[in-house]
Amino acid sequence: MTSPEQVAPLQIRAHTLLCLQGYKGLGYSPEFIRKMDEVADLLRKDPETEVRIICAPDVFCAVCPNLDGNHCVADELKNTGKVNGTPDESTLMDYLVLKKLGFRENEIHRWSAILETIGRNVSSSDMDLLCGGCRWREYPHCANALDALSETWTYRLNQGN
Repeated sequence: MTSPEQVAPLQIRAHTLLCLQGYKGLGYSPEFIRKMDEVADLLRKDPETEVRIICAPDVFCAVCPNLDGNHCVADELKNTGKVNGTPDESTLMDYLVLKKLGFRENEIHRWSAILETIGRNVSSSDMDLLCGGCRWREYPHCANALDALSETWTYRLNQGN
């Protein structure tokens, strides 16, 4: 398995940029949690890490038990009646997040710039639109983290930084 340090830039789904804000050690499997821990730790230690923003399975999906080819089975199970070939909920969330942040698919940004963009543009009030039926919304971690990041950037803007 390749470590995040060996992959430049890291490929991360657009919606997962938001998920990383509230990540608290929960996940779909032990392998998924290990990968989230590994990447979250890397990004925390080196905010200048380059990230390619994608709308497809990423470094985390690669170890998720819900990945079936390029499709999220967890999304399929909760969205009965989906037509084959339509984007799964994860992909739809990716495109919504891209639009909200003003990014384009496959752009590369430093993690610090991504954090600033999230902080300036997203708060918990955006979660209804951006996060859809995500099962992790029942926990307060994401909402709290997004609001804290938003408050940090609001404070910096008000201070002229």
